Amino acid sequence: MNNNITINNVELASELAHLEITRYFNTSTIFVHEDNGDTRYTDEMQETFNDLYDMYLDIIESTQINK
Repeated sequence: MNNNITINNVELASELAHLEITRYFNTSTIFVHEDNGDTRYTDEMQETFNDLYDMYLDIIESTQINK
């Protein structure tokens, strides 16, 4: 019986990094709202996101089954 599932590594790592940021930081310090209506991370939070993303992606990729 094959119980393997397929996941999008990039999407999962991104979601986990974003979740951790929004869980542990005040939302008023996480985002910058641009004049054109865009919302983005502050420069500091973008660096934090990048570090968390890399960490989660490494974990996800290290747990995959090699075929």
